Amino acid sequence: MTIKLFNTMSRKIEEVKPLIPGKMGFYSCGPTVYHYAHIGNLRHFIQNDILKRMFMENGYEVTHVMNITDVGHLTSDADSGEDKMEKGAARDNKSVWEIAKFYTEEFLKDFDDLNLIRPTYMPKATEYINEQIDLIEKLEKLGYTYEIEGDGIYYDTGKFPGYGKLTGGSLSGNRAGARVEFNDSKRNPTDFALWKFSPKNEKRQMEWDSPWGIGFPGWHTECCAMSMKLLGNHFDIHTGGEDLSRIHHNNEIAQAEPIVGAPWVSYWMHTSFLVDKSGEKMSKSSGEFMGLDAVRNRGYDTMAYKYLVLLSHFQSQLAFSWAGLESAANGYKNIVKRVAEMLSNQNKGDVDEETYKTWHDKILALVSDNMKTAEALVAVQELLRDNIINDATKLKLFEFIDRLLGLQFIDRAKKLNDLKSEEAPAEIQALALERATAKAEKNWARADELRTQIEAAGWSVIDAKEGAKLVKKA
Repeated sequence: MTIKLFNTMSRKIEEVKPLIPGKMGFYSCGPTVYHYAHIGNLRHFIQNDILKRMFMENGYEVTHVMNITDVGHLTSDADSGEDKMEKGAARDNKSVWEIAKFYTEEFLKDFDDLNLIRPTYMPKATEYINEQIDLIEKLEKLGYTYEIEGDGIYYDTGKFPGYGKLTGGSLSGNRAGARVEFNDSKRNPTDFALWKFSPKNEKRQMEWDSPWGIGFPGWHTECCAMSMKLLGNHFDIHTGGEDLSRIHHNNEIAQAEPIVGAPWVSYWMHTSFLVDKSGEKMSKSSGEFMGLDAVRNRGYDTMAYKYLVLLSHFQSQLAFSWAGLESAANGYKNIVKRVAEMLSNQNKGDVDEETYKTWHDKILALVSDNMKTAEALVAVQELLRDNIINDATKLKLFEFIDRLLGLQFIDRAKKLNDLKSEEAPAEIQALALERATAKAEKNWARADELRTQIEAAGWSVIDAKEGAKLVKKA
């Protein structure tokens, strides 16, 4: 069916026409692995997952590249300040390599817990240093670079007439609006570092030799080098958070298009911010740090957070509150309960293929029309309320809905039915009660000891908002 998406470059909704029929190549900006992922960051990755699932349900072969930034991302947009990785290493009292490995693994745990399909490729910036050096050398031969002594090799944005076109600005217009400090050594305020020199008389934990001296690549270079290597010189879609559209992605375009020609990317998509109740962007550096553990620790299913995200449109800011999450969690659980009831029904009937196709196409069309996930979830509610459709047909539709939205309704419904059908022995329930008392008294050591005893007896303890549940291990 026809797929339409809002293209940041054209600032309008366009019909998607892939470069290669039946194939879709897209690149999504991944995490900088110096800390846990914030729930605001995770909104972007959830939307990428829906984008990929939508193309797959439409029959496309999808190649998805998501980078892991483990070097070069400085704390200031002015290409100054500490490398975020070095700063994170100092905070955790570990090496840069150790925190890169640790936070990459933690990010992927969140990724999997949200039931996001892993990318086809997840290249690390440190694994593509040679490709980044090659890219800078090509720009140097074309006359786009210059050196600031003692600082690094910079890109001259004045040499690229289309600089800022992604966000509708010219170079001069961007000067006034860019989130950068003026540097007298730069030819233009919007110039950015391609290669940073290591400080004299100081050895960095991550540094490499290059034609210009020992140092490390700038953050804006890695995505160009890795996408060209893995997706080719031109590809279909590039995604990121809206904060990347103004500087980072304009810088990527400025590096890529002099080498490969324009347009480098056919469609640009940006996810809006997750904000708090005051309207401020939620991030690692603002207010209370909110990782996915904050959701888990309050007893919420991570699918409830994903459901909350999909109740809004990716182009609209989403205001987060615990009350909003509670409401979304209740809505999600109500759907799971209905699916559980259908699974338990002994008289489901036969699948009505015509009805299945009608609803399948209706829901897929909504998501294919600029990712209208909220409207798709309204359709899911309508499906549940339709008493004419039998349970067999509805369950087949929920298999499709889970493929498309990744909300695991059937998985959670099966677990709910398992909880109802198995009751733990009295001695295990007594241990669980004692553990609950220990937790209430903040006797965490005793609570952990009791959990170990319960698990050794073949049961798992699932902490939920409504209380601990006991589940028999498979």
